Amino acid sequence: MMADEADSRTGAVSVSGPYSEAHYKELRRHTTIRFFCLYLLPLILLATYFFVQYEAIVAESERLHLAAIAESQSITLDLFLSERRINLTNLINDPKLTLPPDNAMMLGSLARLQRISDAFVDIGYIDSSGVQLSYTGPYPSLEQRSYRDESWYRGLRDGESDFVITDIYLGLRRRPHFTIAVSRIINGEFVAFRASLDPERIYEYITSLEGAQEVYTTIVNREGHYQLIPERFGNPLDTGAFVPPLTPRTGSHEAEVGGVDYLYGYSWLRSANWALLVQDVPGEHTTFWSGLRLQILGIALLMILLGFATIVVRARRQVELMKESDSTRAQLGQAAKLASVGELAAGIAHEINNPLASINEEAGLMKDLMNPELGTPVSPEELRPYLDSIQQSVFRCRDITRKLLGFVRQTDVSLREHDVHVLIDEVVDGLLGAELSVSNIRVVREYGEDMPPLLTDGNQLVQVFLNIVNNAVDAMAADGGTLTIATEAGSDHLTITIADTGYGMSREQLENIFVPFYTTKEVGKGTGLGLSVSYGIVKSLGGRIDVRSSQGEGSTFTITLPTRERRK
Repeated sequence: MMADEADSRTGAVSVSGPYSEAHYKELRRHTTIRFFCLYLLPLILLATYFFVQYEAIVAESERLHLAAIAESQSITLDLFLSERRINLTNLINDPKLTLPPDNAMMLGSLARLQRISDAFVDIGYIDSSGVQLSYTGPYPSLEQRSYRDESWYRGLRDGESDFVITDIYLGLRRRPHFTIAVSRIINGEFVAFRASLDPERIYEYITSLEGAQEVYTTIVNREGHYQLIPERFGNPLDTGAFVPPLTPRTGSHEAEVGGVDYLYGYSWLRSANWALLVQDVPGEHTTFWSGLRLQILGIALLMILLGFATIVVRARRQVELMKESDSTRAQLGQAAKLASVGELAAGIAHEINNPLASINEEAGLMKDLMNPELGTPVSPEELRPYLDSIQQSVFRCRDITRKLLGFVRQTDVSLREHDVHVLIDEVVDGLLGAELSVSNIRVVREYGEDMPPLLTDGNQLVQVFLNIVNNAVDAMAADGGTLTIATEAGSDHLTITIADTGYGMSREQLENIFVPFYTTKEVGKGTGLGLSVSYGIVKSLGGRIDVRSSQGEGSTFTITLPTRERRK
């Protein structure tokens, strides 16, 4: 504890620097944020841009892939249905065909058709009246069944087409199936052959195609009713969630179902009014967190983490360097203070000698008055004026030493609002008042009006004024001169101009005055630290120093300081 007090009294330099740990912690945070915005943020934005572009390419690729699968499967299904139509056309065009065909011919024809494709369920012959005269298949009750009111039959009869492929329907058998029918005019009579096909066999055929395992396939008609669909997703004739546009005939489309967007590829068949739809198999297609996306995100995240770690290390290192610089500057500043005290010694001694002489004189008078040999002893009331004079002289000495200790003592940076005129007067009237008077230097104050308070460190700014004024005094010491101090307020700054009528400086000297340990004074009269320390202090306070000087015409120092705090 005593050692600490001794250090405080003697102005020992703190190795921790002029700022608190909270200041450097805040500085590390600001430096890290600045480095992040400067180096890492552009990388993150660039990576995000490329990832978005990659996602767009993947999405477009997925669209094209689904559309290609849908088109391929629809072409294959068109060929399949066309082949079944040709099978029936060959049957009705068979030269051996007798009308109406007998049972044996019908059985043989169905057997041949089923050998070609097991999708055929039955066949029937329909005469010009629309009655199915001959039938072979699992539903014998359909023989003699009239189809004259069926829309597909009327289309054939009216000559719109010589074949028809119906939508899926239940019919009398109450089982989903669809019909392929072909017609021909034989001996002037309209006749037709129809065949029922099992949708399940057709679906098995579709799912066996190349690429079918990557997707699941459904077929809908123009009204959106399912014609073919996997059992786990629905039943034929149910209304589907997706109805693709009629144009273009092949492509991809998005539909919202239950608030979720679904992408599917589609292709309209040419042989039937059906659209074949394909979607990615749920759980098997690439998700956001799988495959190449996950690798890209992992690499990007690793790069960002490495970049951030580098930024943190660099920010910490830079702040440590700044901390060391602040500590070095504080030590140089303290050395400059001590050097200034040496230069002030004569003036301070003169300042203290005056009140000490007064104390000695008053104490001598009191001893004489209290000496019985010189007369009647005085009363306490008669001694009071002498005691008051002694007390005033003691207070004056105390003020002088307090100012000196306050200037020399090392203190942490404390930013507070100060009146710049008070700080200047503390130097020219207090610390250097006697020196200026003895050196026959006249001080001219040209203070600006309505000066706003200055947010700064008063102790450090006093050191700057002291260093500059000290140099001015040395430059005018031979014959005296005039020291002019002017202040002016700007929109967000204050300007302090200190001009002397000394011998001035050469260009070479001007270029080196802020270099540490450079001095124009004689050996033993200057350390060369004053102006370099002043330059560092003003810069750390967010300001600047400008100098104009010519040999034989004096020097002018202009200090510009912000009225608000500026970070490093």
